[in-house]
Amino acid sequence: MRYDTSRQFIKATNGSVDPTKKYIAALHEIYPPARGKTSVTVRPEYGVIVHAPLPKRASERIRLFEQMAEVGTRLLLETDEYIILSGR
Repeated sequence: MRYDTSRQFIKATNGSVDPTKKYIAALHEIYPPARGKTSVTVRPEYGVIVHAPLPKRASERIRLFEQMAEVGTRLLLETDEYIILSGR
């Protein structure tokens, strides 16, 4: 199932703020070119996959993936929601 980022996302199971929204907000802060071009796929067996255009330079992509992995890990520990970044 795919969701546009303007739609309401799944609520966190522990009643906290939606972790997907937090992840996307962090993505847009870290990498502004992803604004308006981000989509979300929810896969019950895998978690949530956030799709965004990636930087062209390999070093910038690696840095983005590292930063978003930190955000995703923090959210996983806080909410049990598994969120990963994927390029288009």
